[in-house]
Amino acid sequence: MGMVTKTKDTQPSMHDLLVHVDSPIEHNVGETVKGNVLFVSKNEVIVDVPNVGLGVVRGRELYNEEYLSGIKVGAEVEAILLDLDNERSMMELSFRAIGRDKIWSDIKSVYENGMTIDAKIRDANRGGFLVRVQGVDGFLPASLLSPMHAVKQSSIEDKSLLNQMKKYVGQNFKVKVISINEDADTLIVSEKAVSDELAQEKLSKYKVGDIVEGTVVGAVDFGIFVRFDEDLEGLVHISEIAWKKVEDPRSEYRLGQKFKAKIVEIDKENRINLSIKQLLPNPWVEFAKNTKPGGKFVGKVSKIVAYGAIIVNEDDIQGLCHITQMSEDEIDSPSKIHDILNLGEEREFTVLGVDVDEKLYLTLLDFDKAKEIQENMVNMVDESKSSETKEGDTKETKE
Repeated sequence: MGMVTKTKDTQPSMHDLLVHVDSPIEHNVGETVKGNVLFVSKNEVIVDVPNVGLGVVRGRELYNEEYLSGIKVGAEVEAILLDLDNERSMMELSFRAIGRDKIWSDIKSVYENGMTIDAKIRDANRGGFLVRVQGVDGFLPASLLSPMHAVKQSSIEDKSLLNQMKKYVGQNFKVKVISINEDADTLIVSEKAVSDELAQEKLSKYKVGDIVEGTVVGAVDFGIFVRFDEDLEGLVHISEIAWKKVEDPRSEYRLGQKFKAKIVEIDKENRINLSIKQLLPNPWVEFAKNTKPGGKFVGKVSKIVAYGAIIVNEDDIQGLCHITQMSEDEIDSPSKIHDILNLGEEREFTVLGVDVDEKLYLTLLDFDKAKEIQENMVNMVDESKSSETKEGDTKETKE
């Protein structure tokens, strides 16, 4: 090997070094070179390229944090040659193109094989979450969140909703990649796809009629959401919360409250419908057993309608006092009901009848008189139906 001379004020260039290397390997800018990692920091990586010299990868050419985290001292790496001789007498190298190709190759494999992967939550907006998946930016729509992370308070204000979502920033969610756009360096992921897969496996051990113990995780106008068995979730419809009429599910149960519920339906999409009231005694059954026509019923006027008034007692049993059962004098206008009954007023009524289909008929009249009026009404309805039938038969005969 020849001697490389160096004066006090000059250093040999990379070109000078290459001239004096035995059988140097020539490379051109843009080529891929291989070397061993000598040094790694968050700002640069030093690579020893055999028979060539030292190279440095720095700044934006490191590609991204995710790719850099996989670079270890002693490992063999590939890089693109940007410059044979920089201001530090090193080759200028880049990981960008190689790193991008590798990461997208991995992403495609995850996507095509339906694999589960981590997505780091970077930020949130009303539509969902901005995420980072193996160095690629992505989006997790709010509609594709798992039941565990979905916000179910329908009446919540947008600002409060966004604050609830932002508490997940920095966390990792298990997701599946459902759409990729390599040209734009973006992808769309679904957390729900992962939870659905896990739920399907767990749900296979449950059937309609099973009783589960769960926790309230959300409330909306039409019911409450209950989580059980860690990540299974069902809906208790407003009509299945209690035997009484429920106006607002939020007033009946609070978030975090635990209780037992019965599975009443598992549909084709594995949505679970639950019932709380079916595990509670039905107050109507006991009432109907102990109530006979002619008995007394004390309740408050809860609603006045065109055909009468709805009366509710302290056990939430409700009955109807028909407009014809309020006065012996004919009431020719529904507005006159208010002359007899007032909303919220508590009155004593006489039970006129109790039907098996949970219908209670009440009267303010003498029981015998009330029965007479009721029978007359039934006869009038029967005669009307009979008349309609005869007219129909006559019409068909003529035709």
